[in-house]
Amino acid sequence: MSKNGMEEEIEGFEDSAEEDLYTELDDDRRAEFSEMLGLKVLGIELWEESLGDEEEAEPVKPAERIFFDCDLYLDDNQALELYVTTAYPDPEKDPVVGMDAIFDVVGKLADDKLELVDFGEADEEGGLALAFGHGDEVSLVLVCSAWMTSEWEPEEDAEEA
Repeated sequence: MSKNGMEEEIEGFEDSAEEDLYTELDDDRRAEFSEMLGLKVLGIELWEESLGDEEEAEPVKPAERIFFDCDLYLDDNQALELYVTTAYPDPEKDPVVGMDAIFDVVGKLADDKLELVDFGEADEEGGLALAFGHGDEVSLVLVCSAWMTSEWEPEEDAEEA
């Protein structure tokens, strides 16, 4: 938030979006994700920029992008907003690089109706690792530094079809 040249923070004006972001997998978050296990991805929305992009730096070239932000729309009207995310089709290898490649890999979540099969802390510093696949087979792992959960409403046109 811009301080308009003021040095001190104005009380009551905090970025509420950042307050809602989770960065650590506590007991409440574990319970929340446990209820999401088995839910299929019905749709995705990828963003061209990431919360992790540095404001002062030059914009990240699409072909060099590693970190991305996305929204995942799951069964039961559950949504996951993932920030500063990397995609690993093979957890033993490096993450996918390039926006086109990321779009292709992450797009398979909805195309193949992959389900959330496991989750855990990304590393000692926090974050979240989400495994998607079918049954015990993991097809894609997304690792994010921050996330939010919410509910989404189906579009009225889709309900009438």
